[in-house]
Amino acid sequence: MLSLWDGVTAMPLTNLSQPGNFVLAALLTGTFAFSTRTYGLITSLPFWFNFLQVLLTPLLAQRLRARSMTIVSACLHCLGWVALLLALPFLPHSENALTLTVFIVTFSIVALSAAINGVAWNSWMQECVPVRLRGKFFGFRNRLLYLSLVVFMLVVSGLLAWLNSSLLAFQLLFGGALALRIVSVLAQQRMRTTTSGRQPVPEPPWQEQVRVVRADGTFMRFITFASAMGFACTLFGPFYPVFMLESLHLSPARTNLLLLLSVLGAAIAFPAWGRLLDRFGNVPVMIVSVVLWQLFNTLWCFLGPANVWLLYVICPAGGLFSAGYGIGLFGLLLKITPSGARTMGMALFVSISSLTAALGPITGGFLIAAARARGYPTLEVYHVAFIFMPVLTMLSCLLLRRVGEMNTARVTEVVGAMRNVRTVASLFGLTFLVNQVFLRPGSRVDPAPGPR
Repeated sequence: MLSLWDGVTAMPLTNLSQPGNFVLAALLTGTFAFSTRTYGLITSLPFWFNFLQVLLTPLLAQRLRARSMTIVSACLHCLGWVALLLALPFLPHSENALTLTVFIVTFSIVALSAAINGVAWNSWMQECVPVRLRGKFFGFRNRLLYLSLVVFMLVVSGLLAWLNSSLLAFQLLFGGALALRIVSVLAQQRMRTTTSGRQPVPEPPWQEQVRVVRADGTFMRFITFASAMGFACTLFGPFYPVFMLESLHLSPARTNLLLLLSVLGAAIAFPAWGRLLDRFGNVPVMIVSVVLWQLFNTLWCFLGPANVWLLYVICPAGGLFSAGYGIGLFGLLLKITPSGARTMGMALFVSISSLTAALGPITGGFLIAAARARGYPTLEVYHVAFIFMPVLTMLSCLLLRRVGEMNTARVTEVVGAMRNVRTVASLFGLTFLVNQVFLRPGSRVDPAPGPR
């Protein structure tokens, strides 16, 4: 129960700490008028610290147990947000040296603590939750987290609409999320490790683990794919909310509601994608998911103030199809990580893929700013930029095909399965429709044959 309280109450501030979320996009590019180049730099900070965590976490682990490291990093995370919350009323609403320094320092603290916390929390949960209960427990826990995220996004829209996206709205939003995060830390302090009494088998020295990972060709190809995919997704991905605010002239409240459709789409589609993954394997399902996801993303290239209604198609479709890639990526990582170097393998996977992901928004922000400085219309600049994500991500699938996963089907078999009405209906949460019989008014149905 304490773990559930921990997750649900931590979710709002954790979501606000994610790179490229629309709340920070509205605050930085709207209230404080940051350029796209500066916004891209700040958005890249979490990826840089995810890259550096592979150097910091082992040193901390020698002095702190997983539980202590989780709580300490969570407290540091709160302190970073407290510092930003206290500084917000006194910062000039422009991109000057003081404002830029405060945001970079505070977001660096937040990103560093989040990177350490992610690794430490996973290690702690391995001690707390018995293996036989992990699937059921975390499945139930994740459903609650998605529900809490939906509620949080609705509150965000209401608050921003009520206060007209003023600085006070952001202060109340950050303050409320921070208060909930403190509740999360208190819940963590009351949690205790419950193991069977057997000490975990020590892993080999980290130097040996690095050699094991480097010798595994399949896993190294997987890291190469994840690195390419990370750059492709973050090159212009964080600028979609900025485009909605600047070029489509949507309010932050409406932008949030549209992005909420993506969350709902993913929540609806998770069970169906899970069944496809179990049946056909991770790699082919991920490829199909990415292609369908990016086909809908190409519609961003045609969006303008006159056809904003297209977002009501793009956003839920993006959530529906990106969900298959997300859970497939996690499943594939667990499946092919070398057994003799799991900790180092996962740390290196996160570190290397985050390095390329960190370069994405910096490069994207520079390119957008340079194009606008040359006098190109902003709407056309974004339209051209949004061509790259679909093209680059689908090209990354060529690297994914080279990842050798055992017992998988061909991509064509997954496509064939998705032509089935029941499979597609389950992705959209409409399974009940295929069990209905629709009749014209006044028509008669002959009784089913049977014994009389």
